[in-house]
Amino acid sequence: MLGVFRAIKKPTFLDTELHKELRIKLPEDYSFCWDVDVVPVGFSEILSVSMYYPVFFGVSEGEVFPFVVMGINRRNVYLDPEGRFKVDVIPNAIKLYPFSVVRTKEGEVKQWTVVFDRVWEDKEGERLFDEEGNETAFFSDIKSKLEELAFDFEKALNFSKEMLEIGCLKLLSSLEVEAKGEKAVFKNVLIGNIDTLSKLSPEKLYYLNNVGYLPILYSVYFSIRNFKLFDLL
Repeated sequence: MLGVFRAIKKPTFLDTELHKELRIKLPEDYSFCWDVDVVPVGFSEILSVSMYYPVFFGVSEGEVFPFVVMGINRRNVYLDPEGRFKVDVIPNAIKLYPFSVVRTKEGEVKQWTVVFDRVWEDKEGERLFDEEGNETAFFSDIKSKLEELAFDFEKALNFSKEMLEIGCLKLLSSLEVEAKGEKAVFKNVLIGNIDTLSKLSPEKLYYLNNVGYLPILYSVYFSIRNFKLFDLL
């Protein structure tokens, strides 16, 4: 499911009736993503995450989406021993864990649905709904951020689709990476392709720059260099 990443061990669709007495305990640090090596990102994040992480594009359920690489072979190299990030920029999907949103489809209708990781259900945790079934202030704040994440994911999908259609994404059938004394192979990933830009019309280039796509494309293209950071972290 698009929107779910490895940290979410038991993804569960949130149901206001079934989960009216649900309590969730939030993690105290980011150690829950020790084994997380890839995370999807929203459109507004791409520029900032590309300063620290390699950014690729993948395909899920027929749709192209951006994601960051945080490690290799299920080992996150951006965490310190205390479960804190070593860099300033943290993907929003991780900040909102154990909640997320996933793309679902009923017939021709596509929508984003709230999910949570059942691992963090705890009787000492925070309630999502009060006795009358209304959202608590705790969950209302989280839900607002999840709605923003869903909107950002949607924009990322649209951006990725357009970049693919004009040839600004290039498929790599296999990419071998070596870091921290280990090797990993990424298969069938898409990377930024700025060579195509010279073939586009001035009008198209103006459009890409005007909507903010051009600087993002360049940042994605050069983000592959961030694999060199892995050995420095």
